[in-house]
Amino acid sequence: MEAAVVNQTDSVTFLQTLETALRKRTAATAALGLIVANIENFDEVRSAFGHQRTLPLIASLAERLRAALGERDAVIRFGEAKFGILIIGLKNEGHLVLAANKILRETAHSIEDQALEPKLRIGATASLRRGDDPDVMLQQAETALLAARQENRDFLLYEAGQTGRLRNALGLAREIEGALEHGEISMFYQAKIAAADRRPVGAEALMRWSSAERGFVPPDVFVPVADETGQMEALTWYAINAACRQLSEWPDRWGPMSVAINATPSIVENTDLDELLTSAKGLWGVPSQQLTIEVTENALMRPEKCFAALNALRASGVCVAIDDFGTGYSSLSYFNSIPADELKIDKSFVMKMLEDDGYARVVKTIINLAHSFGLRVTAEGVEDERTADALAALECDFLQGYFFSRPLPQPEFIDWLEHYKA
Repeated sequence: MEAAVVNQTDSVTFLQTLETALRKRTAATAALGLIVANIENFDEVRSAFGHQRTLPLIASLAERLRAALGERDAVIRFGEAKFGILIIGLKNEGHLVLAANKILRETAHSIEDQALEPKLRIGATASLRRGDDPDVMLQQAETALLAARQENRDFLLYEAGQTGRLRNALGLAREIEGALEHGEISMFYQAKIAAADRRPVGAEALMRWSSAERGFVPPDVFVPVADETGQMEALTWYAINAACRQLSEWPDRWGPMSVAINATPSIVENTDLDELLTSAKGLWGVPSQQLTIEVTENALMRPEKCFAALNALRASGVCVAIDDFGTGYSSLSYFNSIPADELKIDKSFVMKMLEDDGYARVVKTIINLAHSFGLRVTAEGVEDERTADALAALECDFLQGYFFSRPLPQPEFIDWLEHYKA
């Protein structure tokens, strides 16, 4: 079979093409690989270039795909943003992995000399024997693609367990829809302490889900699912409003307190976060300087996307904090332009700083570096007084961890504030 780029078709026609390829296999081409490659940012590309200009760009991408493959392989576009790729005469699954990586490498070029790149995500499966069903093969490749998206991976090869995991994720996504409505989602608060005098200055708002069906569902389980299925905006809107409302109920014993709300990179990039905050501030009468938005360090990997949004927040008076610092991007070249007021050192460094000089040096370096750029520093994972004292000696600004308080529901946090002794 000669390499070919086929005009856009539908999944039924693609299945027929796959069935034909499976039927025509010879002894030399008995094994066959199927790759499904999706343009993840297709809507962004179309918005940037318009419908008419997008068509030749997609054709150009298809040519790049074809150029990355062998002479007998085929590229077939089905759907607006998806390509099916047949690897004929597959040697083994390792061959399929190499082909997928080559596709990702050869297509990672900007469009028309602009910063925008077509972002491909790939799922793949292999047919190593005759008699395989084309419909099952396509389902497997699509399942691997969904798993790659869920795990934020560029490429995954199909594994038998993926179907069950995805089915669970899809079930979880359906349950998230009703969790807010049924009052299963609530906000907990973990105190933030000034290192110098051990006075509470605020708290981080942490979302918790107590499901009627599943019991406690950890945030690292449901947040990625909500983010992937487009439900994160509703959850973020709930978190902002609940935090602003409950902040106004905190006792004034320690003076004005701040509350920090977490936002995923997708929320920062794709929603008008400043508008959401402005609405909540107006509704609950919360001053901008009492609000902090926390984003993970990985958000900095797409500065063209998030920097403008974060700068808009800061211009409105809202504080921006980079969470889990030290585990992600960590590029010194961006330090001078990071649109943030605060860094939060990841607890993996803080919890080991007293027993490992290497971790202690990392913590000290981050504090000194952040201060040299005018950034405040919060250390997470403070679990004992010795660590708190050591961080204070390093002039860390704020402390957070179980030594002071675990995350608490609103009534218990209010009680903690009323009885805490600095």
